[in-house]
Amino acid sequence: MKTIQLFTLALSIFTLSACAQLQQATQGGSATANSIDNSIPLPTGVYFIVNTEGKALTPLNPSIAENVFLRPFTKSGTQKWQVTARKTTKGTTYTISLDGSDNLYLQPYAVKDHTPVIGGRSNAGISYKIIAAQRPKCWYIKSTFYNGDALRSFVFSPNTPTEIRFEAAENTDKFLWKFIPAGN
Repeated sequence: MKTIQLFTLALSIFTLSACAQLQQATQGGSATANSIDNSIPLPTGVYFIVNTEGKALTPLNPSIAENVFLRPFTKSGTQKWQVTARKTTKGTTYTISLDGSDNLYLQPYAVKDHTPVIGGRSNAGISYKIIAAQRPKCWYIKSTFYNGDALRSFVFSPNTPTEIRFEAAENTDKFLWKFIPAGN
């Protein structure tokens, strides 16, 4: 009798866990459904920047020299980014800064095999080209500092937060990003 009760308890726990994971997965998909269409240039605005797996750009802490990782998309305040378009003689470039800050910008790390950091406005490398990808509502974020290398998801270890890096763009999901209006 106790064996049947233990089996029933284990099965119930497994079922509840599976339902919670399924609910989280479907919410992540619906949360990115209202991402910006890439048929026109990305307008200036406040966005959550999310990869195709539903993870958002998130600084470890909102301060200078902190690393930026990918964390589950929760609509946290530290996942909001002010994306500002600037017209130049070479086309439109963008800056990406932490929303609500005066001087906290997404900046490539000086060594390419490291995840980007939060840098100041006067630091090199805070200018990007944001270009439409072939997939609807997906974009490439290309660094002018790294001569057009694109931002990508990078799993260094399954036991650590997902990193991001700049590399030559490939036609894979790891280079695709969605811009979801933060609704400020």
